[in-house]
Amino acid sequence: MREEKMINNGWKFLFGDYLEAKETDYIDSEWYDICLPHTFSLPYFMENEFYVGYGCYRKLIVIQKKWIFKEISLIFGAAFQAAEVYVNGVLAGVHKGGYTAFQIPIAHLVREGENLLFVRLNNLWDGALAPRAGEHVFSGGLYREVSLLVTDQIHVNWNGTFVYGEEISQEEAAMKLLTELVNKRDTEVTCRLESVISQGGEELEKLVELVKLPANSQVTKESAFWISSPSLWHPEHPALYLLKTRLYVNDCFCDLYETTFGIRYFKFDKEEGFFLNGEHYEIQGANVHQDHAGWGDAVTRTALGRDVQMIKDCGMNFIRGSHYPHHPCFAKACDEKGLLFWSELCFWGTGGPDADGYWTASGYPVKEEEEAGFEKSCMDTLEEMIRQNRNSPSIVIWSMCNEPFFSAAQVQDKACHLARRLVEKSHELDPSRPAGLGGVQRGDFDLIGDVAGYNGDGASLYIHPDVPNLVTEYGSVVGDRPGVFSPNFRDTAECRYKWRSGRALWCAFHHGSIFGDMGHMGMIDYARLPLNTYYWYRKELRGIEPEEEHKEGIPYGLSLTTDRQTIRTDGTEDAFLIISLVDKEGRILSNTAEVTLRVEEGGGLFPTGTSMVFSPENGRFLDGQGAVEFRTAYEGKNRITASAEGIGTAELIITGQGGEVWQGQKRILPQPPPYKTGMPVPPEGTVLSIHKPVFCSSCLEGHPASCLTEENEEIWKAEGSGQWVMADLEGTNRVTVVEIEFAEKTAEGYRVLYSCNGNEFTELSAGIVKDEFLLSYHLVPTKMRYVRVCFHGESQPLKRIRIYG
Repeated sequence: MREEKMINNGWKFLFGDYLEAKETDYIDSEWYDICLPHTFSLPYFMENEFYVGYGCYRKLIVIQKKWIFKEISLIFGAAFQAAEVYVNGVLAGVHKGGYTAFQIPIAHLVREGENLLFVRLNNLWDGALAPRAGEHVFSGGLYREVSLLVTDQIHVNWNGTFVYGEEISQEEAAMKLLTELVNKRDTEVTCRLESVISQGGEELEKLVELVKLPANSQVTKESAFWISSPSLWHPEHPALYLLKTRLYVNDCFCDLYETTFGIRYFKFDKEEGFFLNGEHYEIQGANVHQDHAGWGDAVTRTALGRDVQMIKDCGMNFIRGSHYPHHPCFAKACDEKGLLFWSELCFWGTGGPDADGYWTASGYPVKEEEEAGFEKSCMDTLEEMIRQNRNSPSIVIWSMCNEPFFSAAQVQDKACHLARRLVEKSHELDPSRPAGLGGVQRGDFDLIGDVAGYNGDGASLYIHPDVPNLVTEYGSVVGDRPGVFSPNFRDTAECRYKWRSGRALWCAFHHGSIFGDMGHMGMIDYARLPLNTYYWYRKELRGIEPEEEHKEGIPYGLSLTTDRQTIRTDGTEDAFLIISLVDKEGRILSNTAEVTLRVEEGGGLFPTGTSMVFSPENGRFLDGQGAVEFRTAYEGKNRITASAEGIGTAELIITGQGGEVWQGQKRILPQPPPYKTGMPVPPEGTVLSIHKPVFCSSCLEGHPASCLTEENEEIWKAEGSGQWVMADLEGTNRVTVVEIEFAEKTAEGYRVLYSCNGNEFTELSAGIVKDEFLLSYHLVPTKMRYVRVCFHGESQPLKRIRIYG
C-alpha cells in the first residue's frame, strides 16, 4: 500500500561544504535548526545580492519494520541547484537543475529504525546548467518540500499517469490514458489494472485490464475511454475529474494512485486568436515569480495558492510562470481556481555584463565544451517539467525559453537550433499541447515554435505576425505602494487585435532581482499587498470600485489580522498577517510608523525569527500597512503581538495543528548568510543597451525603432514634427556614456533626455558632436533607465542609440 509522508521538520543546516557530515557519528549540535521549505538567503527582502556557495543539511528519518521489503524513495520538490543525497554515509543519488522535483531510491541503503539523511547542495553558477542567465535571484536551498514515499514492489511509477483528450467536443470526449507500471520483483507477474474515472463522487467509467510485467521492468499501458457530455474545464467553471488507478496481483492489492485531470480543448490561431472549448476567449493575465517577502523562494503551498487567488480576484484569467518550472501545486491551484497557465523552461537570457561566472552570461554557452551539458540540462528539465504537470488542465502551453536572443552573437544559430530541438521534444512528450517560445521579439526565434510570445516593444514590432501569438510581457513600471491607478499599458499592448491571443502584464508581484530596482515592477508588492494598478484591473475586469485611498490622520491603534487561525505544521501551510495603522473609526491611515511583531507564546516563526520590525526605512511598512507570512513546526497556540511606540498593541492567536507539541524546546535559529555575492561590476565601456526595447511615437514602415539597440544597417524614420524615440534599459543602471548616431548629418531641433521612472525627464547637456553623425555625452556615473530623443520640428533618421556603463 502506498504511503507518502512529509519530512519537512527537524532538519539541521549549516553554510559551507561539510562532506564529512555525511557520516553517522558526526556531531551537528552547533548547526542551525531549520524546517523546510528553506533557502540559503533566509531572510530575504529583495536585495540584489545573495549567498553563492555550499549549504549542507542533515536529518534523521525513521524507517518502520513493515517497510523493509518495500520500495522506499525520497521525493525532493526542488533543490537549487546541484544536490548530492547521502543515506547513512553512502551516496544515494545526484540531481542537477534547480526547478523540478526528483526522486532518489533509498531502499537498498536504509535499515529499520533511525537513518541519517545528508544533502550537500550548492548554487554555484555552472556554465553547463540552465539557466546561465536571468534577472531573478538564484538562491540555493531545499526550497520546496521533501517527502518519504513507500510503495509495493509492484506499483504505479512516480508521476506515472497521463490523461489527455484526442478528440473533444461538447458532446463527447475521446480520452487517452497512459499508465506506467513498475515491477521491482525478480520474477514476471501479471497484474490487474483497474482505472476508475469519477466526478463529484459519481463513477463514470471503469477500465479493467490484465498487464504482463517482466521481472525488473517498467511498462507503459495505453488505454482509451469516452465520456459523454463532458464537463469542460474553463476558468469560469473549472470542472475536474478524478482517476483512481488500482493494481492487484493474484487478487492481492498492491497500489492506489490518484490523478486529477480536466477535459477541455483549445487552439491558438494566427488570424483569430485564442479559442477555448470552441469559443473565442481573450487572454488577460500577468507574469509570476515564485518568491515572497522574507521567505524568498522557500514558499509554502498555501502561499502559492494565495498568489493564484489574488490574480483570479482581480479578474485576470491567465498566469505566465516566469521563467522556470514552478511548483506543481501552483498549476494545481490554477486547475482548481480557474486560470490558464503558461509553464516555462529555464532556458533564459538577460541583458547585462556578458561574462561567464554569473547569471548575466550568454543565454547559450560560448564555450564548446559546455554545449552538450547545457543542452542536456535543458532537455532533462523540459521532460521533468512536463511529466510533473502534464495532467493539469490549466496548462495550455509549454514554453521553451524566455528571451534566448540574449546570447552571444556567435552562438545565435546554436540557440535557435536548441529551441527547435526543445519544440520537437515537447511534441514527443505531450502531443496534446503546443510548444511556445517566450520573449522572441529579437532574432529569428518567433517562427520556431507553435506560439510566439512577444515581450516589451515586441507588441508593436510584430503587428499581425504570421504565427499564433500573444504579448507575454508589457508594462515593466517600477513603483511601490500605493502606486498609480493605471494599467501600465504601453506600445500597443492595450490594442485588442483579432489575431492577438491576449496579453500578460509584467508583472504580478514584486520579486528579487539581480538588477537594481527591476524587482519593483509588480501590481502587488513583495509582501502581497496590492498597488493601485491591481485595483485598476479589478475595477476594469470585475467592476469592483477601488479601495478607499489611505490618508494621513491621527493614529489611534494597530490592527493585526490573518487569513487563517489554524495552520498545519508540516511545512505546507502558513498564515498571512497584515498590520494596519488605523484611526479611531478603524480607517487605515497612510502615516509612517515603526511596528514590531513578536511571538509572545508558541514555537512559530517569522522569516526573521521570533520578532520582525516593519518601517518605511526597511521598506516593510508603506502607506500605513505591512504584511508577512507566519509559520510553525509545532502544535499549539501562538500568541502574536504588533506594537508601535505611542500607538499601542494588537494581538491575535494562531494555532499549529499536528506534530510535536511546543514546550519551549531549545533550538538554534538560523542566522543570515555569512556573505552575499552581487552582480559583477561590468568593465567600463560595457554596452548596456544591446537588444533592449525601444519605444517611439511613430515610425515609417520598414524603419522600426528596435534597430536602434541592434547592430545592423536598419534606420529608424518617422514623419512629422514632435516625434520621439526612447531606449529602455529595463532597470536603473549607472551610465557613463550616451551616444546617438544619426543616419544623416546632425542638425538642430532635438533634445536628449534621461529618466529613471519614465515620467520625470532631465535633459543631457554638453554633448560632443563627432564626425557630424555621432553625438556623444560623457557623464559622471549617472543613474538612468530611459534615454529619449525628442524632435521639436521634423524628425531626423537615427541609426543607433548606445548606452554604456
